[in-house]
Amino acid sequence: MSKPRDSTTKTRPRRAHRSELAGPMREVVYIFERTGTRGGAIWWLVLECGHAVARKRYEAKTWSAQVRSMFQPLEEKLAPKRCQCHYCGSGVAKQDPALLVTAFGGPKI
Repeated sequence: MSKPRDSTTKTRPRRAHRSELAGPMREVVYIFERTGTRGGAIWWLVLECGHAVARKRYEAKTWSAQVRSMFQPLEEKLAPKRCQCHYCGSGVAKQDPALLVTAFGGPKI
């Protein structure tokens, strides 16, 4: 038989350690599909604060990878709608996101 639980044996939930660079969550304004320097697929995301972040994009190139992708969650296959901005967390000023979109070759907003 196991010991009964009392106030001294309860487990406490652990708090996630927040990094100094952890910034606020921002809405994604524009998405670029790019290839990284080593050939991997990435999303280049422009955030509402005018900063940009890169996120890994899954790309099924072979037949077996296409079959395996059917069993992955849909959230891993789609670009995020909200993303954490590390620049705002470090104190960089906000700017107009339209300037960044046109600088990366997107349409004029």
